Amino acid sequence: MACSYFILTKPIDKPIHSNDNNQIIYLNKCHNYILPQSNIDYYMKNGLFESHLIEWSKQFCSKDKVMLDIGAHSGTYTIALSNYSKHVYSFEPQKMTYYALCGSVALSNLRNITCYNYGLGSQEQVGIKDLFIVSNDGGGSTVIGSINQDSTHNNTLAIEKIEIKTLDSIAIGNIDNIGFIKIDVEENELNVLYGSLETLKNSNYPTILFECNKDKAINWKELFEFLNNLGYKTVNVSGVSNMFLASH
Repeated sequence: MACSYFILTKPIDKPIHSNDNNQIIYLNKCHNYILPQSNIDYYMKNGLFESHLIEWSKQFCSKDKVMLDIGAHSGTYTIALSNYSKHVYSFEPQKMTYYALCGSVALSNLRNITCYNYGLGSQEQVGIKDLFIVSNDGGGSTVIGSINQDSTHNNTLAIEKIEIKTLDSIAIGNIDNIGFIKIDVEENELNVLYGSLETLKNSNYPTILFECNKDKAINWKELFEFLNNLGYKTVNVSGVSNMFLASH
């Protein structure tokens, strides 16, 4: 079964049966990204955020292996790398950002992507947690304050309840042959890995691209030690101070 989509807009102050001022937007056969309007000036001038990093990441994908996008936001990595992967599994816990992710997938008519509306973490984090939303574009949202009571979020705009699961609880028996993982979960990377041990082992320890802001992360040393103990060698990505590549 194949289905392509177009966008129909209708004024919110008129009856649904009214066809006055309808607008139809037909999208050509391209990758389509639903992006936060608050960043439109940047997108108009520069294209996607981290576009060079996304392009660079293509070398770690394979058409016979799975990619995981953990902290997918509205799907820039997911969409751009889907043609280079057998299948992409994307995880985004924030509701409206998740809806944008799913919309991007549908409008791009991509069938090798599966999206999940929950966060990943450790076994100790499993359950319903507070997600601290710190920006209008959905970036920077974190659960760290809900597990570290010493953390403060003076710039919190809202708090959203999300569900957290471990990757092992989802992947074992369902997702295998993983070749590349991208993790951007705002200082919760170590907990994601804690909940992924069997999955990493079963896929022969795939390459991991992850974010780590050493000036903010309270457990960044433990994160690098954990990866090292698993047999990973970690290097800073050239030109991107807070992104690292871990290769086994």
